[in-house]
Formats: sequence, C-alpha cells, structure tokens
Amino acid sequence: MLHIALMRLESDPAAFFDEFYPRVFRFIASASGAPPADVDDLVQETLLNAWRNRGQFRGDASLDSWILAIARNRIRMRRRADRSRDEFEAALKAIDHKEIPEDLARSAEAVGAVRRALDSLEAGHRDVLLRRYFQGLPIRLIAASLGETEKAIESRLHRAREALRDRLLQGGDDEL
Repeated sequence: MLHIALMRLESDPAAFFDEFYPRVFRFIASASGAPPADVDDLVQETLLNAWRNRGQFRGDASLDSWILAIARNRIRMRRRADRSRDEFEAALKAIDHKEIPEDLARSAEAVGAVRRALDSLEAGHRDVLLRRYFQGLPIRLIAASLGETEKAIESRLHRAREALRDRLLQGGDDEL
C-alpha cells in the first residue's frame, strides 16, 4: 500500500504538495522564526525543489527526512541572503563615514545593484561618482576638468552619494 501511495505522490504534484505542505510549514515556521509570508515562500521553494529533484531521492532515509533536509538548506540560504542584505544596507547608511568592505562591495549582487542604481542617477551625479570612485581621480582634478571649484565638486559628490544610497536602499529588497 505504501508503494502505491508513493507512486501517486511521484506522479501528481498537487498530491505531493498537499501531503507535505503541513509538515514542512510547521518545521520551517518553528526552525526559522520567519514571518508567515516568508515561511510560506520557504515552504513553496522547498516543495518545488523537492518535486523537481524527486528523482535524486535514494530512499536512504524517509521521504519526510529528505524533504526536511531541503527545508533546512533553504532556511540557511535565506539567512545568508538576509545577512548579506543587512550588511550591505548598513554599509550604505554609513557610506559618508566609512568605506564599504571590499568583499561586500565586490559581490555579484552588490555590483549589479550598484550598476542599476548608477544608471538611474542624473548624469551629473553619475559622472562625479564615476570619476571619483571608479577612475580614482582626486577632487582637485575633477574640479579642474569640469571647470568648477573643489567645494562645488565636494557638494555634488555628497548629494550624489546620498542619491545613490537612496536608490540602493529603495531597490534593496529584491536586488540582493
């Protein structure tokens, strides 16, 4: 009888979902401490991953144990992503006072988010940020090349950093 039930679960995604959703939900809710909407997302990610990879189930443990191991990995991945996003947002908030750590600034997620945010800035802000931080030019040379005072460039850089930080924080939820 168990073999027939297992075969039904292997061929019917709705039955698979219905069978495991309650247990996986309870497990993720208690293990993650996440809000209900996040728990539901994690459950769906877990069950979708298990369904797509059901051919890899070897039967060394129960199907429940195998699916809950997938859930544990999903929770770990979400926590890592959340920590990375929190570190990035903290670094952005302190951008006027200290530099963003090298490993964080070079992560693929951060590079993509910065590129999109830079593209959305007005040309004058984007130009001074690129000259200062990507080309490494001193303020004195930027001012001379643009025919402006150093004080004007410092002021524009300050406003440009604020605009960049705001854009990154606005888009931060789904970018990192």
